[in-house]
Amino acid sequence: MSDVKEKSTSERGLTPKQEKFCQLYIELGNASEAYRQSYNAENMKTETINTRAKEMLKKGPIKVRINELQEYHLKRHSVTVDNIIADLQELRDICMGRKSVVMTDTIKNAQEGKIDTVNNQMFVFEPTSANKALELLGKHLGMFKDKLDVTTGDKPLPTVINVTFSDEP
Repeated sequence: MSDVKEKSTSERGLTPKQEKFCQLYIELGNASEAYRQSYNAENMKTETINTRAKEMLKKGPIKVRINELQEYHLKRHSVTVDNIIADLQELRDICMGRKSVVMTDTIKNAQEGKIDTVNNQMFVFEPTSANKALELLGKHLGMFKDKLDVTTGDKPLPTVINVTFSDEP
C-alpha cells in the first residue's frame, strides 16, 4: 500500500497522462474509455483509440502501475479470488435448494404488547440467481469465451464470387 502512494509519477517512469490512464483503467475497467478521458482523443477514430489503448496496456511501466493499483485495491477491500469463489458457490447452493437459509419472522402480539421473532429454516429455489452464480464461476474458470470479430471491424463481409471457366469436361 505504501508503494502505491509514496512514489511520484515521474519516479515510476510515467507521465501525468499515463498515470491518469492507469487510474481510470482501474476505475472503469475499459482501456479505450480510460484513453479517451486521459488524452485528447476528440478527433480520433474509434479504431485508433482502441489500438492506442491496447498499446498503452502493453507498456512495461503502465503494466507495473496497473498491477500495483489492483493489488492495492484488493488489499484495501480485503477481497480475494478465493473469497469471491466461496461466496458464489454458497450462493449457488442456496439458490438451487441444496443449502437451507434461516428466515426470521417478526410476530407482534398487540394484547400482550410484545414482539416475538421466529426463525424458520427453509430451502429456496431461485433459478435466475443460481444461473448467474454458475455463469460467473464458469467465466472465472475460462469455460465461456466471447467471440469477437477482429477482421471486419463490425462491417459486413465483402461478397466474393469466384468464377472459373474450363474447357475440360
